[in-house]
Amino acid sequence: MNEKLTVTPFGEIAIKKHREIKGRIKTLTLKREASGKWFAVFCVETPEEIPRENKGKTVGIDLGLKTFATLSDGEVIKNPRHFKKHEERLAFIQREFSKRKKGGSNRKRAKIRVAKLHEKVADTRRDFLHKITTQLVDDYSVIALEKLASQEMSEENYGKFINDAGWSKFAKMLAYKAEGAGCRVVFVDPKDTTQECSNCHKIVQKDLTERMHNCPFCGLSIDRDLNAARVILIRATPGQGGSNASGNVAIATSMKEEAHAYS
Repeated sequence: MNEKLTVTPFGEIAIKKHREIKGRIKTLTLKREASGKWFAVFCVETPEEIPRENKGKTVGIDLGLKTFATLSDGEVIKNPRHFKKHEERLAFIQREFSKRKKGGSNRKRAKIRVAKLHEKVADTRRDFLHKITTQLVDDYSVIALEKLASQEMSEENYGKFINDAGWSKFAKMLAYKAEGAGCRVVFVDPKDTTQECSNCHKIVQKDLTERMHNCPFCGLSIDRDLNAARVILIRATPGQGGSNASGNVAIATSMKEEAHAYS
């Protein structure tokens, strides 16, 4: 349903409201995307909510590229590969854009087509991340992740794939949703999480091509990502063998804290 937004000095602007605005409006920002779409972004002040009780289990999560995430309880979240689905189409319209004469109307239209496809990919990724983070904070009371330097990693060999997966956005969403859901998000030291054995805590060296964790010390043989997820959970759990929960651990209870942890 279309409604009207009154903005000084522009007067009334027809808008499509995505959701009801709850709280006292403090600021309004009008934003124009490269695709030509305009958005009205409201910043509102809401009463502090009492976090609901969460009696869910604890879980460790290992983020990956082959699969988006592997949970310590064995659940696997598939990697939807948002960008890859549209990569050929994007390459085609970018070639069309590059052929157009600079300053011409055809080039402007081609530029908008490129922007709209990038926007579609971003919207699909955001929707996916919102759904899985909401599910996770509803199902678990404590969620453990590696404190990854996503920005630095995205500038290295697998940058395109890390950005497409949206690791940093995923962590930020988990952190700011957790408090209201009665959940804690804990960031642990990522050192050797893929090499350490989750059973005996010995270091078992393996390269990226090895998809199984086969421990020669205790005989444990499981998927390497599942092993890493269990190591991450152990590091976030006080009193467990191999835990560093009293040491190098950051607990994110707000979006601001988590953003700092990932800066």
